[in-house]
Amino acid sequence: MRRAKPAGLKTGLSLALAAAVLITGVALPAPVAAQEQRPRNILEMLFGAPRQAEPPRTIRRQKAPRKQTRQRRPAQPSRSQASRPVAPAPVAVAKAEDARRILVVGDFMAASLARGLADAFADDPNALVIGKANGSSGLVRDDFYNWNEQLPRLIEGEKPQLVVLMLGGNDRQAIRRPQGSIPVRTQEWTAEYEKRAGALAEHVAGAGVPLVWIGQPPYQSDRMAEDMVYLNGIYQKAATAVGGEFVDVWGGFTDAAGSYISSGPDVEGQQRRLRNSDGITMTPAGAAKLAFFVEKPVQRILGLADPALAPAAGDTPGLLEAAPTVDPANATRVAPVSFGDPAFDGADDLLAAPAQRPGPSETPSPRERLVRSGVTSEPGAGRADSFAWPRDGG
Repeated sequence: MRRAKPAGLKTGLSLALAAAVLITGVALPAPVAAQEQRPRNILEMLFGAPRQAEPPRTIRRQKAPRKQTRQRRPAQPSRSQASRPVAPAPVAVAKAEDARRILVVGDFMAASLARGLADAFADDPNALVIGKANGSSGLVRDDFYNWNEQLPRLIEGEKPQLVVLMLGGNDRQAIRRPQGSIPVRTQEWTAEYEKRAGALAEHVAGAGVPLVWIGQPPYQSDRMAEDMVYLNGIYQKAATAVGGEFVDVWGGFTDAAGSYISSGPDVEGQQRRLRNSDGITMTPAGAAKLAFFVEKPVQRILGLADPALAPAAGDTPGLLEAAPTVDPANATRVAPVSFGDPAFDGADDLLAAPAQRPGPSETPSPRERLVRSGVTSEPGAGRADSFAWPRDGG
């Protein structure tokens, strides 16, 4: 068994080590040069020289490069939303002295129609559009502007060859009378309104001028659109009663379901805004489309040729010669042929009938002459079966 070391020895070693630490001053910092020159103490001999702490490193951080901010370009609208260039207005030509005068009367819709028709006939020297619209007028407020009094004066002063009438947008109100107001679209209101519309048409017919009455388009308000349908029936009745013509433009400003649209195809088929933000008035594109529906009836009534189809001066080709006339006495008649005739597909022959063979030919063929008579055909000169002896000097 090992002997335990006496406790006094352990205590003496501990005191010696503590004294050595106090004498040498290990805890005090010293310069590096002094530490290298002085002798090592007991702790350094037992545990080694103390490690010198490394000086803190200076970390230089590189500045992050600045991100180059790119200037954002304004977003380009899509092709469908991009505003297409508006077609230039047609160049107006000088009107002929005997140009057909087209008088356009009515309310604010008639004013838009007059501008559209003026552009449509700008390049036609034989058509002159005269706009005499009053934007706030109608057939209800005759105290403000009485069309049954003003229209005969306009016809007498302008002497038009055609009157184009369009109103009704301001007539969704009660008719005022000294004995009281008549509510809109009641039976009494309708009777009075039909009377005024009929009298207006009679003024045009009495002057011997053709009348074209234009119906109202739809409006954004459902109630207003419903009233316009009601009024269009009255206008059509009044126009046709005097031999005039009623033009329905409703479908040109609705979608496939018949609902109001603010944008749609213009006269060139391009998507354009047709109505203003109020849901009532027309944009220039809408006015042009409105005139598009009226242009054809006006040309037909006045006998005007379409300027787009008329040949330019100097481009008229030479006149074509007319086909020679045929004397009816020498004409030959052809019997009518029915496409259901069974003879076309041979259905007039019986299925069990024997096939018809062609009869014998009067001139026998070379095969028949060889088989029946043993006569061969004459060989042609120079052919392989020609054995004729050549003549002298041939």
